[in-house]
Amino acid sequence: MKECVIQREENGQLDILHLDGSLDAYSFPRLETALNQLRENSRNRVVLDCEGLDYISSAALGALIGFARRAREQNGDLKLAKLSAKIYNIVELLGFHKILEIHPEVGQAVSSFAG
Repeated sequence: MKECVIQREENGQLDILHLDGSLDAYSFPRLETALNQLRENSRNRVVLDCEGLDYISSAALGALIGFARRAREQNGDLKLAKLSAKIYNIVELLGFHKILEIHPEVGQAVSSFAG
């Protein structure tokens, strides 16, 4: 599996994290660290651009839900965008699509924070 590369883009009051590769037990701690650093800096509005993501473990998804819940407590959220059909199916199978907001495009996820 291809190791996950994370690129951060600041967009006003929110951050977009572009993911490329696989989020498994070995690579997820890097994303978790990035998310925790954002939260420590009171940056609780995050969009994950998953266009380049080719795998995500259920443990990684569970941790994302934890971050989303903590962000919501601070009037923020974690939203996913551009999931491949394969990854969306995993998210749906686990029922996480009922907890995490998913958008077909990054721009739609960003705009959803305004509403």
